[in-house]
Amino acid sequence: MTTTAPKKSVRTVCEELRVLNSAADDANLNNLLNWLTPEFWTLAVGSIGNITTVLVLLGWVNRGQAEELTKIVTALIGATQVIVLNTALLWKYLSGRQQLRAQLLDAKYRYMETVTLEKLRELRY
Repeated sequence: MTTTAPKKSVRTVCEELRVLNSAADDANLNNLLNWLTPEFWTLAVGSIGNITTVLVLLGWVNRGQAEELTKIVTALIGATQVIVLNTALLWKYLSGRQQLRAQLLDAKYRYMETVTLEKLRELRY
């Protein structure tokens, strides 16, 4: 006699998917899913070195040019990383300032609303 596992209800499956999706969103908020890590850039530079070696073996680049080519490409990758990171920092700063401005306006609005309601209450009594 075999027993089968009870079927899950649609609500149970939806709830499990919601929890998994929430966990993935939380992981992404902590930049765990960000692929532009220092390890990625190290891998990219290493790959460029390997590609240069292959180009030398194929005869498309001579040995004298290979070292110079590797230095140039490594410098380009480093410069790209600096530009990307500085752009991201600037965007983060500007968006943070915009959020702060919106929060201040919201706080002022709530304060004015509270003061107005208190004055209206005073007028009633």
